[in-house]
Amino acid sequence: MALQISPKDTDLLLKKKNVLSADVLDKYRYAGEITQTCLSYLISLINDSYHLGKHEPYSAAELCLLGDSFIQTLVNSKYKKVIEKGIAQPVTLDVNDMIVGYSPELTDESNLTFQPGDIVTINLGCQIDGYTSNLAHTIVIYPSGLTAPTGPLLGGPADAVCASYLATETVVSLLACALSPEKIPNSLLSDNSNRHITGSMIRKVVDTIAQSFNCAIVPTSKVRRIRRFLAGQAEGVVAERDFKGVVWSEIDQESDLLKRSNFQDGSASASSGNTDLSIIDQTKGRSDIQNPDKAIPTDDFVVSAGEVYTVDIKMAPIDKQEPGLVTVDSGDGRDRGAKHSIFIRDVSMSEQLKLRNSRRLLSLVDKEQSVYPFKLAYVSESFPLDSKKDLAEQLAKIEKDVKIFRFGLTECTNKQLFVPKAVLSCKFIPLREVLKVPTSTGINGFDASNPALPGMELPLPKLGLTALKLKTLLKHGRPVTVSRFLSTVALSPDAGCVRLSGGNKTFTPSWVHSDYQLQGPVAAAVGELAALVQDERFGLKIDECRVMDLSAVAANDDAMEE
Repeated sequence: MALQISPKDTDLLLKKKNVLSADVLDKYRYAGEITQTCLSYLISLINDSYHLGKHEPYSAAELCLLGDSFIQTLVNSKYKKVIEKGIAQPVTLDVNDMIVGYSPELTDESNLTFQPGDIVTINLGCQIDGYTSNLAHTIVIYPSGLTAPTGPLLGGPADAVCASYLATETVVSLLACALSPEKIPNSLLSDNSNRHITGSMIRKVVDTIAQSFNCAIVPTSKVRRIRRFLAGQAEGVVAERDFKGVVWSEIDQESDLLKRSNFQDGSASASSGNTDLSIIDQTKGRSDIQNPDKAIPTDDFVVSAGEVYTVDIKMAPIDKQEPGLVTVDSGDGRDRGAKHSIFIRDVSMSEQLKLRNSRRLLSLVDKEQSVYPFKLAYVSESFPLDSKKDLAEQLAKIEKDVKIFRFGLTECTNKQLFVPKAVLSCKFIPLREVLKVPTSTGINGFDASNPALPGMELPLPKLGLTALKLKTLLKHGRPVTVSRFLSTVALSPDAGCVRLSGGNKTFTPSWVHSDYQLQGPVAAAVGELAALVQDERFGLKIDECRVMDLSAVAANDDAMEE
């Protein structure tokens, strides 16, 4: 159901407010500089406390709160007249098989410290006047007491890191080619007369890289256009109109699964009780879906100048010996005792609350938070943390406030005023377990607790496997490590390609080694794109936002206070 707004307001929100003018680009750049600087700050905290032993290891909750405070402090130092500014994505530290969402409060029992060999993805975001820069970067925790690791990370996790990093860098280069179509590698073009960067081209490149490194693209990975206040923060809450982007789900693994379904010894057929694998026609008995607002993702789009994209690629290694499905477990981290810590305010909902604590919490959220995700710590009087004051005392005050806010949280979530963001993890389900599952509801089955857009109810349509049946298979799944890289890229007609977050000039990837290498016809195109990025004279010009000089920022703040 579309929101009832006038055509004039629609034109203002979706078109005029998304023109990549110099003023808008400046806001994007500042948001990008903040995300870059915060990532550098968090990596330095992890290095000092875990690798160099300069400080007692910070817990995940402490690191998340320090990072969030860092972002909010920098946001407050500029654009004083802009009301809508702040944290676009709370800092999450997703460990090993976690995909996204792990950002514990200080009071949570699931609060953990990292161990050597852990794969940790730092995810964060910042917005200035609704213009958003998101960032995710995967690092490896190595043994303490070392100024540098003695050797690279090996095995499946290393394959995933290589694949996700290479795919992200390649897609960013492809997006830059949208401003210089003549530099698109000919091997990627089916028709040389039509030189455009399309969604199908992006999918082909990422799929090929994943296959070359024996990895699966984790569902929820995407390359999507973002706009003012529309950066994917409310996915699963509202359906974004005129969505533009490539989205990967379980269905993208289905064809490969079917090719690998016949074992040489016939064990798959024997275990499932079937001698033949029946394939269901997903269009049979279903009317064509009318979608005038283009809410369902499709690869049939062209990347254009003046747009901003997020490149969010997640990879997980595949078992060499046994075929299977890589899927997402939205069990909210119950196996770790993790609680909901990140919430979205559904502004379309309005309810009368009974409890005083609930009314106070709702009032604070409506007053201080935007449409972006938030945590209970954000509405504490002690947030953001002040580096000039006693840190332990401030943490204790925030911890006390969070305990009080939790008394009113339940009613707010029950009334659907706050929508909790799940802690997603990655699971590998063997194919033999998938083939055992009967689906009596066929193409009409769906998961009421996790509703999908029309036409996307079936994660595995050819096998007739519904979302609800797939959810029951999670008990047979085993955790699999995930590597994730996310960058935000602005394609300005005047300033060129501006990489707001990420980039190897600013952040070098962790030391890993993979036994695989890129293969197939796409390999030449990837190498050609990498050469173009390194060619400063005739190649692709990608301007990366750099880490801010914090001493200059502090001096500027002192001058303004005087």
